[in-house]
Amino acid sequence: MTDALSVRREYRLQEWAKIVARCRESGMSNREFCRENGIPEKTFYYRLRQLREAAIDQAPRLVELEDPAAPKEGLLHFRFRGSSLELPENVDMNAPAALLRSIQSC
Repeated sequence: MTDALSVRREYRLQEWAKIVARCRESGMSNREFCRENGIPEKTFYYRLRQLREAAIDQAPRLVELEDPAAPKEGLLHFRFRGSSLELPENVDMNAPAALLRSIQSC
């Protein structure tokens, strides 16, 4: 969308947000408000839908994060006194065994 079109669209959304707010503050139904203000009801609902879609587009998105504490497949996990070590599943077990023996002696 070109800059001019996006500015125009944003302006229209702001203007319609004011109209919808006036409708809500009036205490009238949408139909009554539209009739009294010469607004076609279909146009009101179309603009209301645009406002809702714009609000959804601007809403923060939830992103699934990987849990660092969750074990990863294919890895051996060692945790000791706040430290952790991850080794490939197929590692020669003599190395981690020697590491664990040296940690135990500390």
